[in-house]
Amino acid sequence: SRLEDLCGSDKRQDGKSIDATVRINDLQEPIDNLGRIAERFDIPGEVIAAVPMNKGYINRTYRVDARQPDGSIQNFTLQRINTNVFSDPKALMDNFAAVTTHLASVFRLPAHPDSPANQCLVRSRDGGAFVDDASGAWRMLTYFPNVHSYDIPESAEVFRNAGMAFGTFLKAVSTLPITSCSEILPDFHNTAMRFEALEQAVAEDTLGRVVTVGPELEFLRSHCKLFSLIADALKAGEIPTRLCHNDCNLNNVLFEDGTNQPVAVIDLDTVMPSTPLYDFGDSIRIGTNTAKDDEKDLSKVSCNLSLLEEYARGWLGACGTMLTPRELELLPYAPLIITSEDGIRFLMDYIQGDKYYYPSYKGQNLDRARTQLHLLKDMEAKLPKIKEVISKLSSKWS
Repeated sequence: SRLEDLCGSDKRQDGKSIDATVRINDLQEPIDNLGRIAERFDIPGEVIAAVPMNKGYINRTYRVDARQPDGSIQNFTLQRINTNVFSDPKALMDNFAAVTTHLASVFRLPAHPDSPANQCLVRSRDGGAFVDDASGAWRMLTYFPNVHSYDIPESAEVFRNAGMAFGTFLKAVSTLPITSCSEILPDFHNTAMRFEALEQAVAEDTLGRVVTVGPELEFLRSHCKLFSLIADALKAGEIPTRLCHNDCNLNNVLFEDGTNQPVAVIDLDTVMPSTPLYDFGDSIRIGTNTAKDDEKDLSKVSCNLSLLEEYARGWLGACGTMLTPRELELLPYAPLIITSEDGIRFLMDYIQGDKYYYPSYKGQNLDRARTQLHLLKDMEAKLPKIKEVISKLSSKWS
């Protein structure tokens, strides 16, 4: 369920700078002329270069350099939308325009209190939110210079600040009417539905791999009541439906070089009606795992409770007052549900022949599934402590 698409930094995931500026006409890409695309947007100056951005698995992203009349260079972000994932780019961009326009006036982070903490759309020259070209659907965004991101938290402070950034985002987007955004990816976090899809893949067993995953299936089947816990509460109206980010990967927060303070939350393609609980659970799943996501030695896999508490401190400090008592009651279960969801998806992909998550070695998706399920097992054992942390941090307003 990760839509990891950094679209505002010229840093790679390992933190090293991309130092190769490529002339437009020399760029070896399956696009006939990036300059022609960029010039269809209402940007000042002359487009002189593009830098492929080395992050992201969904959209193709470039930094565009435009020379201004005074000789200075202004940067923009150019993206080709992946229409295999987002089959209706107009609906996607209607959402994106509504969200970014709203956030531009209300979303601020402490490092830059006078500037929007989100990328803003650069309209096309005819006023559109995107350009529909023979080479694809394209959009132009503002650009954040001198920033970096993290795939995993390098310190408790980084993770706490990421929680603050995502929580502040939720508070800011909460003042946009929920009807402003459609559900671009229906059932994006419907874990019970994903489990049903897994059972269908098991029944078909087209590659004969089910025989190798008996313990994993038995474990998941013993937890099936967990999967719909939050979804059922949403459906019953026990908790409100809210606009949420829906992809709270740590690398969707940009940190400022030098100060290491969060300056932006990006990757807003999945902002749609959902519940903040899934946002919280997603960050915890990613940020508190003590091992890599395809770790073969499962004894190394666990949930770091100290990091969980730091993230919760930042997140609840920013948005906790908007949550209802029932949301706070269900919040400790969110990391378990989202971890289950990823375990289900990795396992199903392994059974079906690795069609979605491309493996770098044979059996990697099975290793990934086992890592998630072991992490779930550890979270389950620590659930009383997770509840205690959430209760302590929210006691002053719950």
